[in-house]
Amino acid sequence: MRKNIYLILIALISFMSACKKDSVIPPDPFYYDYFPTKVGSFITYNCDSIVYDDFNNTVDTFRFQIKELYQSEFTDNSGRRAIRIERYKKWSDTTSWFLKDVWYTVTDDKQAEKIEEDVRYIKLVFPVKAGKIWNSNALNIMDERETEYLNVHQSYSIGALSFDSTLTTENTDPENLVDEYRNTEIYAKGVGLIYKKLVDVEFVVPTPEIQSGFIFTMNAVEIGVE
Repeated sequence: MRKNIYLILIALISFMSACKKDSVIPPDPFYYDYFPTKVGSFITYNCDSIVYDDFNNTVDTFRFQIKELYQSEFTDNSGRRAIRIERYKKWSDTTSWFLKDVWYTVTDDKQAEKIEEDVRYIKLVFPVKAGKIWNSNALNIMDERETEYLNVHQSYSIGALSFDSTLTTENTDPENLVDEYRNTEIYAKGVGLIYKKLVDVEFVVPTPEIQSGFIFTMNAVEIGVE
């Protein structure tokens, strides 16, 4: 009798173990979750824009907030699922949000696209892999812009926000003494874009002093769902 009970217990444990293994969701080898598209989700950013005006010989700094809301979904002209992004802006905590513009995004099994001011950029390509390079301007009429994955699957913190897994994208344009164009973006798994720094300046040759252009940064400060 004891032997039968022992055999039954072994069979039950083996069955439970097999069920547990079957219920485990395998990891996503393509890492689509760095560019989530959940309707109703939003990210609020603190933004700084430094503008160098060589004509008036001035340097102006503007601070404001941007809120990107994944407002609804629709089917684009290619029959793909697209997300309408409503972008709100406010100048300070004492002012109200106003609708600044509307962008949208499309993600398929190969890449994540974002349409900004009617210009389509390839933001991410799948599968995600350190050192991978692509042309982020391949779907618009601008010059080729090589972009590369850096610091893939790394932890990162911004202010009070901490993220276990992030990746960085940055264009590969070489440094020179005349001008600089550098677009750096950081994406967090399950969240999306959490940081952006865009540098587009010209220098006072042969010095590193900036003559004209701008430096724009965005830092995520709030993440949620409406």
